[in-house]
Amino acid sequence: MAKMKRRRPRSSAASKIASRRATARKSLAKRRLSAATSARAAAKRRRARRTPTVKVAAKRVLVSAGRVAKDLAVIAAGRATRAGRSVVARGARSAAKGAQQVARSAGNMTSSALESVADRVEPEGG
Repeated sequence: MAKMKRRRPRSSAASKIASRRATARKSLAKRRLSAATSARAAAKRRRARRTPTVKVAAKRVLVSAGRVAKDLAVIAAGRATRAGRSVVARGARSAAKGAQQVARSAGNMTSSALESVADRVEPEGG
């Protein structure tokens, strides 16, 4: 007589639910583990999803912003140098005026001293 195959026991609904729950728990744990990097990955996906036109436009905006910043920096540097020059010029002018006054007063003092010396040596009208 031929040997009959053993029939697999029928799995109960409870065991199916239990295995499903275990699978769900494991996948949830995996998701939790990858949650730290998922934000980064999501950002990458968002960027990848963008159409090339959006990417190009974004690049254009960045480039133009860079150009504007550069131009502003150049203008500011020019203004700063001009202001610096004016300050230096003002200082030099005031110093020159001061030197003139000092020279004038020194010249006056010298001339008066020389006159007094001359008067002592030979009085005027005498």
